[in-house]
Amino acid sequence: MKRLRRSIRICALVLTLVMMLPMVYGGYSLLRYGTRWRTSEYNTYLPSIKSAITAGSIYDRNGVRLASTMEGVNAAGETVRTRVYADDESVRRAMVHVVGDTRGNVKNAAESFFSEYLYGMKAGYLERLLRLGSGREHGDDITLTVDSALSAYIASVFPKGKNGAVIVMNYKTGELYALCSFPEFDPAGSTVTLSQATNRATRWYSAPGSTFKIVTLAAALQNIQNAEGRSYLCTGGVAFGEHERTVSDYHNEIHGTLTLKSAFAQSCNSTFAILASEMGDKTLRRTAEAFGVGDDFTFRDLVVENSAYANSDQTLMGADLAWTGVGQNQLALTPLHMCMITAAVANDGVMMEPRLLLSVVGAGGTQRLGFESAAYRTAMTPEIARTVNEYMREVVVNGTGRNAAVSGLRICGKTGSAEIDTQENENAWFVGFIDDDAHPYALCVAVAEGGTGGSVAAPVAQKIFQYMNGRLY
Repeated sequence: MKRLRRSIRICALVLTLVMMLPMVYGGYSLLRYGTRWRTSEYNTYLPSIKSAITAGSIYDRNGVRLASTMEGVNAAGETVRTRVYADDESVRRAMVHVVGDTRGNVKNAAESFFSEYLYGMKAGYLERLLRLGSGREHGDDITLTVDSALSAYIASVFPKGKNGAVIVMNYKTGELYALCSFPEFDPAGSTVTLSQATNRATRWYSAPGSTFKIVTLAAALQNIQNAEGRSYLCTGGVAFGEHERTVSDYHNEIHGTLTLKSAFAQSCNSTFAILASEMGDKTLRRTAEAFGVGDDFTFRDLVVENSAYANSDQTLMGADLAWTGVGQNQLALTPLHMCMITAAVANDGVMMEPRLLLSVVGAGGTQRLGFESAAYRTAMTPEIARTVNEYMREVVVNGTGRNAAVSGLRICGKTGSAEIDTQENENAWFVGFIDDDAHPYALCVAVAEGGTGGSVAAPVAQKIFQYMNGRLY
């Protein structure tokens, strides 16, 4: 009898745990993914809220109004609300992937992702009662970290007719000053293609090319004894195994004998292929993961696609691993993530979470939310970060990134030319930063099928740095 009662108690306990598991997971998911759920297009409660509330306005960091609601009355005496965007078309187009549009073409833009603020869902019960009593059903106004003038300028200097993205962020605070995607479109227009609606800054995957050598370099400095003191011989390519393919340098260029710093500055594939092969997949993968590759990004202010290193069931060896070390193979990173990696170098190894929300002000004028920065992870030690910093400076002074140099600024950077199918069809990359505590800005320029990073992406970065140097932030 005792055995039967004990069995019943165990069964009851197991049944209780099974019933509680969905509730616990639901609570965890609500805390972790709550904003994504509440702002989802599948949330049937949201349309009813939108029909009853006048949405708040959206501003950039300098007070430029990016979106607002006009109210009117139709012939039937009903209140009609119309969402309108910035007066300047160049600003509307440059900001559309950050702000969004009324038809929801851009997924997870501010119009949808911050709808709980814009439509007053964060207001307390007393505030809602007062709002009802006044007859003004008005949501919160939000201010974003972005600079619309900077974004419009970036759009004006980005290669015409090309797809891609440009990100500018404060590497100390994580504030996003620009989050530009190309091609853009006018939210006041009537037609939008899928290509225009896609936010390439946060959703476009590409092998990052030689910009990934930042990660390989950090791994080598940490794991290979005397990596800086060795000499490296480049003969234009390295063959791995009898039946393996060769890892070649751009146009089979021969760099000769190099130091690690000069190999990085000249973006020597042979050297970094050898380094990756020496370290092995486990070591390089571990360093990539330290930089956030493979993470489940659940940032507070925006949705970013997760980056990928390689399939977990694939054993990387030979040329596959070597090509990973130079930024090719199965690597897939977004431009925003590459900007975060670059920012971590500038910030003594600390990677900041990208932030887009500067402040939220309620309809009554009360500040509901202020800016808060948040460290995302530590990617490397300050000592290694400082060494990588010096190497990136050499890239701009004497290497492949000379076209990004700006007189009077200490620019550090890295070029990348990610092969799509041949060396004549490449995605052009440049990542870099101003090494100055008074101007702590990092950027990423990615041009799809644009050519080489040094000749296409670096000059765009130079113009952006020059523009920012002429403004006060």
